[in-house]
Amino acid sequence: MSQDVAHHITSAVSSSAVSRDGKEEAELLDHYYSCLSKALVKFGVGKNEKEIEESIFPREILQKQYETAFLDVCRIVFAYAWRRWKAEPEPTQESFNRNAYNKSLASVLWLITRCHVLLEKYER
Repeated sequence: MSQDVAHHITSAVSSSAVSRDGKEEAELLDHYYSCLSKALVKFGVGKNEKEIEESIFPREILQKQYETAFLDVCRIVFAYAWRRWKAEPEPTQESFNRNAYNKSLASVLWLITRCHVLLEKYER
C-alpha cells in the first residue's frame, strides 16, 4: 500500500504539488490517510476513525512506511531509470507515458533533495 503511494507521488505528481521540505507531501499523505481510514471503517476493519488511528493503523506508521518506500523508489530510479532521462520544456505525445522524474528537471531535483533529507533523517 505505502509502496503504491510512494510510486504515485514520485512518478505522477507534478513538481508544483510537492516541496523539498516535505510539507506538501505530508498534506497528500494526510488526505490519503483520511480516505483510507474512512474506508477501513466502512468495511468493518474498525468501529471508527479514532480506533483506526489509535490501534489499527496509526498515521505515524503510514509515514514511516511511505518514507521507506520512497527511498526504495529512489534506489530504483537512481540505479536504472535515469539512463532514459529526457528533459522536455513542454510535454509531447511521446512523454505522456513517462514518469515525472524522467521528463521534468524540477521533479528530478525534488526527488534527489527529498531522498537526501530522508537519508539524513534515518542516518541519525
